Amino acid sequence: MKINNTQGVILLTAFARIGILIASVLVFSNVSFAHTTIVKNIGSTFDFANWHVEDGGVTLKGHWEMHWQQQLSPKEWPKQVPSLIDMPTTWDITTTENPAHPGKGFATFTTTLTNLSTDVRWGLNIPEQSTSFRLFVNDNIVAEGGIAGLSRDSSEPYSGNQVIELGYLPSNVSITWHISNFYHASGGPWQVLTIGPYEELRHHYFLQTFDQALVVALAFIASLFLLIQYLIDRRYQASLVLSIFAFLIALRVGITDTQPLYQMLGVLNWQLHIRLCYLTMLIAPPLVLLWQRCVFPLEISRRTIRYVSYFFVLPVLSVFLLPSDIFTQFLMPIQILLMAVMIIYSWSLLKVLIRKRQGGFYVVLGAMMLIVSIFHDIAIYSQWVTNERQWVTYGLLLFLLSLAVNMLYLRAKQKQQVEDLSKQLLAANKQLEARVAQRTTELAEKADALEEANDKLQILANIDGLTGVLNRRAFIEQLEMLSRIKPNVALLMIDVDHFKMINDTYGHGIGDQVLKRLSDVFLEMKREHDRVGRLGGEEFMVLL
Repeated sequence: MKINNTQGVILLTAFARIGILIASVLVFSNVSFAHTTIVKNIGSTFDFANWHVEDGGVTLKGHWEMHWQQQLSPKEWPKQVPSLIDMPTTWDITTTENPAHPGKGFATFTTTLTNLSTDVRWGLNIPEQSTSFRLFVNDNIVAEGGIAGLSRDSSEPYSGNQVIELGYLPSNVSITWHISNFYHASGGPWQVLTIGPYEELRHHYFLQTFDQALVVALAFIASLFLLIQYLIDRRYQASLVLSIFAFLIALRVGITDTQPLYQMLGVLNWQLHIRLCYLTMLIAPPLVLLWQRCVFPLEISRRTIRYVSYFFVLPVLSVFLLPSDIFTQFLMPIQILLMAVMIIYSWSLLKVLIRKRQGGFYVVLGAMMLIVSIFHDIAIYSQWVTNERQWVTYGLLLFLLSLAVNMLYLRAKQKQQVEDLSKQLLAANKQLEARVAQRTTELAEKADALEEANDKLQILANIDGLTGVLNRRAFIEQLEMLSRIKPNVALLMIDVDHFKMINDTYGHGIGDQVLKRLSDVFLEMKREHDRVGRLGGEEFMVLL
């Protein structure tokens, strides 16, 4: 079905503009971070001699000193013999510089920044670490996340990103970073620090918080409207499924990264927080497949959804029943499972696109953007990609936008169809009114007009297909009707002589022509109320 050209152009233009706007935000937010090659990483030292203010923030990606199972003060670590570790990482991963350590434990990470500009108000962006930290700049504690203890009892995990102001710094600065983990299967500085002008980092943090809050608000609003739509019409289950999915999106985005929900409502206990993070990650994929089944039932089977759901039951139960340091060990299998679901979903989207399902283009476009962002962030979490901003917030926003455009498209189509049907109904009503008026006039002029018309219709429904006269059944019905009123009539029975000889000599085609011509003669000769019928073969009867 084709949509109005003007509406199609408006929809595509709106989608393209918003997509360009979001892409611009991504580009703007990324250009504010200087490439790490501007700052040289020699040993465990970062040299800022070539850095300028316009270069923006610098991610401290590179070699740091690591002191495993030690919490050293800034004055103690220069006296120790360190090992080098390539940041960001988790200490349970084997690297060329350092062997793998147990997931639970604690360590001190140190580095030195040299040739810093002394006339810049410095700031530090500290993304979430696993699972608590304490950060020193020179001899001063500048930030903490939870309590970085030496045991499970003395530690307290935390969540969320931070931006802190360091103020004006001397040209040479030492950073001492205590990280402890006793609550997660994998511990360590899995995301890198960023140092730069404080105002710029704060602006970047504000933009990220605004982006996440926008997605949370849109998702909550969408969830509410979809729920209301389902309550109005419970037959359309896609509204309920999408409502739950939108709620999970709002919850997931609201409690990760800058955590806009926690900023408004207060921070949850970490154990509840990590379970919510995993549950939103595990419940959303089957819901997406179920929604796909509701909207495009021919592109994904019920059996596929059922089998996928079976695979997710065990991880979901583990989140409810097991301690956090146990179920977080399943992160890699869960990520593999998520990628498998995305492959299944992508295949169904491809079929939607190939078969040109109504409104499918917008959903496919938004879903592909979301899938790309999810794969990108999985690569970050798995440390296949480092020093990259997470994209899933923007992917979710574009996905919700695609669903909104899809709904707008369908609404426009429905409105257009309703208008077309209304016009057709109006024209039909006018024609009906004209016919009723004409019929009423005819009935007023002649009371038996309807009966006569019905008689004619009855006759037309019982005509012999070859000759155009009444067939045997219709003619007998006429005789039976007349027998009840006993009028004065005459009945002629006519038989074609030697008709078999005509068929045998000239063929049945010529015989049919003879019967048709004879019937035409009868019909031309009969009067208005006479009846001509064919009883069978070459036998005819005429009712006078």
